[in-house]
Amino acid sequence: VFTGTTGTRSRPTSGVAPRVTVAGTVRPASEARGRRAPVATTPAERTADALDALLRGPLRFGTTGLYVADAVTGAELFAIHPDDPLNPASNVKLISTATALAQVGPAFRYRTRVLGPSPDAVGAVAGPVYLLGTFDPTLAIAGIDDLAAAVAARGVRAIHGDVVVGAQPTRDGIYRARVRVGVTAAAPGAAPSVTVGPVSDFLEVVNLATTGKRPKVKKGAGLTIGATTIEHDGKRRLRLTIAGTIGKGKSLDRFVTTKDRHLFTAHLLRAALAKAGVTVDGDVRVADLEQYVADAAQAGRLPVVLGEHQSAPLADIVAQVNKRSINWLADRVLTTTTALAHGELPSMADGVDAMYGWMDRAGQIARADAVVDTGSGLSYRTALSARQLVTVVRVASGTAAPASPTEAARAEAFRASLAVGGVDGTLRARFRSSLRGRVHAKTGTLTGVIALSGLLEAPDGRTLAFALVTNGHGARQKLGVRAGHEQVVAELDRYLAALAPPAAPVEVAPAATEDGPAVATSTSEIDRTGDDLADDVEPTPAAP
Repeated sequence: VFTGTTGTRSRPTSGVAPRVTVAGTVRPASEARGRRAPVATTPAERTADALDALLRGPLRFGTTGLYVADAVTGAELFAIHPDDPLNPASNVKLISTATALAQVGPAFRYRTRVLGPSPDAVGAVAGPVYLLGTFDPTLAIAGIDDLAAAVAARGVRAIHGDVVVGAQPTRDGIYRARVRVGVTAAAPGAAPSVTVGPVSDFLEVVNLATTGKRPKVKKGAGLTIGATTIEHDGKRRLRLTIAGTIGKGKSLDRFVTTKDRHLFTAHLLRAALAKAGVTVDGDVRVADLEQYVADAAQAGRLPVVLGEHQSAPLADIVAQVNKRSINWLADRVLTTTTALAHGELPSMADGVDAMYGWMDRAGQIARADAVVDTGSGLSYRTALSARQLVTVVRVASGTAAPASPTEAARAEAFRASLAVGGVDGTLRARFRSSLRGRVHAKTGTLTGVIALSGLLEAPDGRTLAFALVTNGHGARQKLGVRAGHEQVVAELDRYLAALAPPAAPVEVAPAATEDGPAVATSTSEIDRTGDDLADDVEPTPAAP
């Protein structure tokens, strides 16, 4: 078990009978209490009994860690294996997004600019322009079109020079650089038609394919699409070779990726400028920014910003990461914000160091007491306890009293990034009950891993912070374990409902009757028969 002082870790306590801890007091195991156990009389005891039943039911497979605390005070309420080192899968994104927000702030935007000499009176730029980015992981073709439009809006009509880009592929380029290749069959024996998009001078298409006589082709003779980088007249291009046979009447679409993101993007900018009404005399070439600026200065043409594209605020990007649980974006947001904060190139090693630093500073979670190695949680090495995850949730969401307006802004963005039960993200198909809109959490799923950590809000404003992680169950138990997690949250909601003060009586105006004056009556929530939540049946969810 994590000691919190020595940094030692042990394996999860699989095989050990789970014991529910209530407000720091360990209850006897269910078999030790026996059939003559006293009837639970308090909301906490009733909740503990319900949790114990779930541990002997859908959560009996593998090891489940649970930690529940008052979100504001941090007071422990319920715990099961709270310090076991477990893999919470995508719950790691809670840490990486909190780290990113702390490093550059929720209002931060990635910027991609075109630099060049100021245009003359007729809109001509005398010399090359430079495409300069900031590792924007969300940059897409639409952003390049916006950038070209901004250059045209600046009054530029012609560029007498090249489009220059740096040698670092991810700083200035579209990170998910890919080309769509469409192939459509023609007459039998003829070459199929091939379309590619987006169109630019970066692509060279070689069509060696043929159309078969039948819809189905022999095994091994099907269509292939190869991508190779070539040098032509000193310029690098991407050659797409379509070979093999496509069945009669068939068509297909495939995507081909390229690691030459910077060249791919610079050629797209050149094409986008042409569409925006800006002619470019030159080609695309690679040069360091320092060399470009030095050459421009020597020519007496100091570069200025001719156009700029900005990403959405980091708060919105982080919401995409946590609500939709996008693995690649989580990793890139972590590594790029770390790089920008420290003036380095993006690397996972630096990003992970930043995560450990945030955990240590914000949550007093020492590096020796946890294991993270990605920003996404797509790893089987991760080890975090349920107690640690609750600490992360409380600190990052601001329920643990942010110390400054800056921290409050980060906390607001973090909390808004969590999926909302029954509303959006990976929780949109879950908690479609009276819990709708009151569960704000992050899901996590890997083979043998189910996790859910976040906040549960009561109608009266009281909020619980919880972390629930199960490891080691089989594939056939996955849906049952996830349903068990939802039942745990429902029991916690019943606990909150039992603690809520009764509503103030509402006086009803007496009505006159033939038999005499009416007797005033009152109604309140405690007069209702039954418990609405007791009849809740959570839907079987789809995997996050």
